[in-house]
Amino acid sequence: MIKQGDCLEVLKSCPDRLYDLIILDPPYNIGKADWDNIENYIPWLTERFKEFQRVLKDNGTMWLFHNNFVMLTKIQSMIEQETDFEFKQFITINKGLQSIVGRTSENLRSYPTVTEYLLFYTFEDLTGSEQLSEKYSRINPMAKYLQSEFGRAKVTNKEIAVLFPSKTGGFTGCVSNWLLGLRFPQEWQYNKMREYLNKEQGYEYLRQDYEYLRQDYEDLRYTFNLQKGVTDVWNIDFYKDQIPWHPTSKPYQLIKRIVETTTNKGEKVLDPFLGSGTTAVACKQLNRVYTGIEINPEYVELAQKRIKFTPRSLIGMFQNAV
Repeated sequence: MIKQGDCLEVLKSCPDRLYDLIILDPPYNIGKADWDNIENYIPWLTERFKEFQRVLKDNGTMWLFHNNFVMLTKIQSMIEQETDFEFKQFITINKGLQSIVGRTSENLRSYPTVTEYLLFYTFEDLTGSEQLSEKYSRINPMAKYLQSEFGRAKVTNKEIAVLFPSKTGGFTGCVSNWLLGLRFPQEWQYNKMREYLNKEQGYEYLRQDYEYLRQDYEDLRYTFNLQKGVTDVWNIDFYKDQIPWHPTSKPYQLIKRIVETTTNKGEKVLDPFLGSGTTAVACKQLNRVYTGIEINPEYVELAQKRIKFTPRSLIGMFQNAV
């Protein structure tokens, strides 16, 4: 679905926590076109980010494009102060030397720029535990269950910790971490606790199936389908599938990587600055449900036409059409 209008207004009718992924390619405010000159740029973004926060699921992800590092520091400061998004990773996109053909920065006394930046956000904390922020979700279901069962059995943390000594025979913090929701026990550890608690009482404690608890936990975490060989530097040819009628279009392969990494088939993707429609094309081909919002009616019309064609057939068609 593609909608025409300002995303701030369009999203007001959108239910809370609807989308699994939001891809943001907002105006960079660098004068690329008439729509790329925005007064009070950071306050303008702030209003919209609060709506993005509202419509993204608790275990959803958000990706933000920009090319100005100084401006990004201001945007990141706003995100930290005004929203509940948690920064996860900074991706550098290498567009290749072709991106500087015919340009020089000798007079600027700096190296030619062949990069753009991509920032990755979730609502999860940065402890490495993949635990959802307390404000946004239930406690780790295993932690909640262990707390309840230890209370019923009237056992202490230390009593259970004895079952999992360190290599030197001392105490470890594993049980405390499980109870706090900072870690998730392995199946053999869960079974060992179950065996200990039921050694005299029969099968009374930890009756829930381990796999059920693990799946419940996985459902709370954001999707991340790690792709082999992909690092935090992405080499993407920006000119292979360039869209001639939009000055800041993103390549199909770039958007495809984001969609494949952080969603599964059938999940919902929002692009509130749809532009040339690349996100819609990627979602259609990857069997995701997309909503694209674009304020420029001409781009809406062209994007709607574009999703009927594959990326490879697109360029020739529109070079003759516009």
